[in-house]
Order: sequence, then C-alpha cells, then structure tokens
Amino acid sequence: AVVSTQSTGDKIRSRMATKEVLLIRHGEAHHNVLFHAARTREARQLRDPELTTVGVKQALDLRVTLRHFLRARSGFIPELVVVSPMTRTLLTHRHALAEVTCPVKVSALPREQGDFPCDYGRPKTELEKEFPEYNFSGIKEIWWSEGETQGQVNQRAKEFKSYLFSLPQQRIVVVSHGVFLKSLVRLTERYSSFRSFKNCEAVKVRLQEDGDLE
Repeated sequence: AVVSTQSTGDKIRSRMATKEVLLIRHGEAHHNVLFHAARTREARQLRDPELTTVGVKQALDLRVTLRHFLRARSGFIPELVVVSPMTRTLLTHRHALAEVTCPVKVSALPREQGDFPCDYGRPKTELEKEFPEYNFSGIKEIWWSEGETQGQVNQRAKEFKSYLFSLPQQRIVVVSHGVFLKSLVRLTERYSSFRSFKNCEAVKVRLQEDGDLE
C-alpha cells in the first residue's frame, strides 16, 4: 500500500478553488490472479469477483498506512468517501477504511469499464442483502454498463470530475478501479502518460475549480 501526493505546491489557491481527493484502487480480486496467470478467458467470465486472501491483506495493510498518513499532520481529514458498487471495491472499503468515520456514498460513476462480465455488477437488491451497512439509494437496480468503450469511460471520468467538484465536501476519498482511475488521471495533460494504479495503491491529487487535476 502506497500513499503518494501529486501536487505542484507552487501556486496558492483558496480552499474553495480546489478539492483534495485520495484515489484508491481496490485490492487484488480473483480475476486479477487469473489475468496474471494468462488465463484471460476465465478471468473475463468471473462475474463481479471478490477479493482474494492477498487482496484482503492488502486492504488491511492500507488501513495501517492510512492511519499513519492521516495522523502525520498531512492536513487531509476525509469528509466523504465515494465508493464503486462493485464487490471488490466495497470489500476494500470495508477492510481499509473502517477507521475513517466520515459519510460514505455508493456511486456508479467510478465503476470499472464494463466490457466483460468480470466488470459487470450485480443488482442493487442483491448488494443490499450482502452489504447492509451501505446505503445504495443513489444507484439504480441495474447500474453497470455492458460493452462500454474506452471513449465512454473517458466521458464518464469527465462527468465524475465534475460531480466531485459539485459536492460540498473538500476532502474526498474515492475507492475505484484500475482502468477508470487511469482514465480519470490521464484526462490531465500533466499525467497523460500515467501508467496504472497497483492494487490498493492510494494517490492524493487536487481537483481544480475548472475540473482539472494537478
């Protein structure tokens, strides 16, 4: 688990002109293991997979890292967590952010690119039974996309950036997915060559008033 900060620090901005956002990718899930083993077809067909034992440990390790980060006079005190409704992100939040006591919002906007069953979700009513501690009122019964293109993901990333800035909270944690987070970060020219997030990697960025990331 890594917490890094991406910021120029050269330009003084008012508190209302920026949002501080901690971006977190979920822990290792079962489809990740299959992808790494070159069992691509199996990986793609594994619907909404859970975290592996390693993924749970990664999330628990991130909890410790965040505990030290938040207590190290970082100035980042989370006011809201936004989490994707996928099982692996909900489980990552449950394990990694149990000590973060701010409100949690489940949103379909930062879901993964829906191009294969491993990235298709499950109906809201099913999630409500399995994760009763979360409020799913903000998502539809069928909230995921199927056959989603990279261009559509990029557009959704733009919408998500605008959504974050529309929120009253200034310091926000987002628990999401590799492809979506890469799309979000790459919208900015400064990070157009950004490669990817590792499982349970956390990166703090600033969202500027015009929707740009620094």
